[in-house]
Amino acid sequence: MKTVDNASQRGRALYHAIWALVNVTFFDTKRLAGWGSYEHKFDAQIVDEETALKFADEMLASLGDTYTERVVAPATFVSQHSADDNTNAETPPADVSSVLTPTGIGYLRISTFDKEGVIEEIAAAVAKIADCKGVILDLRHNSGGRMFEALESCGFFLEEGLLATIKFRWEEGEGIKTRQYAVTKDEFFANEELPDGTRTGHPGTRRPPLLAGKPLVILMNHRTASAGELMICALVQNGIAGQVLMVGSGSTPGKGIGQAEYDVLDGKAKVRITRCHWFAPGGDWLGDCGQTEKNSIEPDVLVEGDRGPEALKVAADELKKMLGMPVSEAVQ
Repeated sequence: MKTVDNASQRGRALYHAIWALVNVTFFDTKRLAGWGSYEHKFDAQIVDEETALKFADEMLASLGDTYTERVVAPATFVSQHSADDNTNAETPPADVSSVLTPTGIGYLRISTFDKEGVIEEIAAAVAKIADCKGVILDLRHNSGGRMFEALESCGFFLEEGLLATIKFRWEEGEGIKTRQYAVTKDEFFANEELPDGTRTGHPGTRRPPLLAGKPLVILMNHRTASAGELMICALVQNGIAGQVLMVGSGSTPGKGIGQAEYDVLDGKAKVRITRCHWFAPGGDWLGDCGQTEKNSIEPDVLVEGDRGPEALKVAADELKKMLGMPVSEAVQ
């Protein structure tokens, strides 16, 4: 009996830890209106940590937020082939790549920001095309990832400007803390303001603006989301009129929200929580993928049915127009 009681106590402790974490971090407090009713709702039914997690999943689902959930490790796939059998192995495409054509067009592809060290890969790729006349930035299928890497990457394209405003719950009390990211000619930084008026500065690495001032065409599609959308907003709204253009097969998801993953009770559970909203330099909020609001980014030039080459050709043609190059000239 004592063993059962201990198991149920551990289960309740785990469940309550998840409840408390969400209570102070989940951004949309309107959805937390009924959150208090869940604090002890399942106490009598929790007999161990497994049942606690089951009820925690039900509790998290009550928020109606697609992105706030318990993170479950995917099942490990065990290959029937030996590790030495590489007959059918395929090398996945690089997350970041760049090409400088003989005609002076630079192509930079970033497929994700959700990778440790991706900023260094982007820096190396940018350096390869630094001498280009104009840039095609391919963010198709970039569903986002780490917002900080996306913000830092904007420094390659901009001399200065406000990049984004991000709002979080203030963990130490009521209200919202605000963080604004910007670049100047000398630095990349964030200014944070707390609800009590306290302000602090957070300096970061200023990436060299190797591509600043050059005509830019951004490729996008319906899978370009979150940090990918953030980068588009920063570059377009800080760009030079007539020298920045968006080309794509459709509108973006409108994901102006960010998540963080938290370990609960030393790794007994991992929970992903929507903890912030981000806003474009002009103050626009893209929404939460239509859960309550959706304000997608629409391409300036629509390329329906893009499978890859189609939109790339249109982007190259549009960039050549900006550069005064013959459109009939093939991209080499």
